[in-house]
Amino acid sequence: MKLFIFSIVLITGDVFAQEPLQPNILGELNLSSRVEEVKEYHGEVRDLKILAPTLAPEEIDRAVLNKLMQEIADNPKITEERLGVSSEQIDDIFITISNAKSFINNNEMANVRAMCNAWNSSNFRDDKRTQEAIDAYKTRDQFTKNFVAKYYRLVLFDIESLLQPSEQERFNAYMNDRRRRMATSGARSWGSVVENIKSGRDAVNFHCRVNRDK
Repeated sequence: MKLFIFSIVLITGDVFAQEPLQPNILGELNLSSRVEEVKEYHGEVRDLKILAPTLAPEEIDRAVLNKLMQEIADNPKITEERLGVSSEQIDDIFITISNAKSFINNNEMANVRAMCNAWNSSNFRDDKRTQEAIDAYKTRDQFTKNFVAKYYRLVLFDIESLLQPSEQERFNAYMNDRRRRMATSGARSWGSVVENIKSGRDAVNFHCRVNRDK
């Protein structure tokens, strides 16, 4: 019994002896400085390697409608039931989206051309020069995205014109559900990856050949 009590005293003493150490340990751990230490390698801050940016808001309707076109091609009957439309209407929807897809392209060459023009005519050097090229790419790319978003609003209007009011309500519910899913799906955007200096430098080295070493 005495041995048992003595053991409890020892254990209790150890616990209380450790308690004052906990605040010191936590206080000495500076998370902000640790993050910077992890980011640094051989004295250089490492840029994150981004595989591809996710879809921008301007790209979501296009992605959803192209997905709908694929669903119609794969399972027209199931899609008819889901949207509550006839087979004739589903055919018209398919043709409308298909025509839009064949008309619209990403115009990636124009984006790359703007990037390389900025790179080749830049008065900056090193990362500032790369950043100027990245900014030119993003500006031209955003112009394309805005155009695509406006165009697909017209495509939606065309589809809605084929539907009765009750069918439009069901179609809108479908679109809103798919927009939410697409926005969180991790689907990738089109085009080159130019999200930071590291990825922008890689894109410039790949695409821009003139005066690369200036």
